[in-house]
Amino acid sequence: MSCEICGRNSCSRVFHSLESQNEFDEVADKVKDRIKAELKHNVNRLNYEEIDGKIYVELEEVENLIDDAG
Repeated sequence: MSCEICGRNSCSRVFHSLESQNEFDEVADKVKDRIKAELKHNVNRLNYEEIDGKIYVELEEVENLIDDAG
């Protein structure tokens, strides 16, 4: 498995300074939050059908939503 910070196969995040790890985490957290917000916004726009109190959507629509995210 490659390093999540630099992508090298022979590396791990523990080989990077704490400052580098924190910087990476800050950026990664912002990206994750942005993607979550965008997905939630788009999920609310899906066509759905309610049957017996449960909401159903087309799987293809959800897959397209994920593919189009970010």
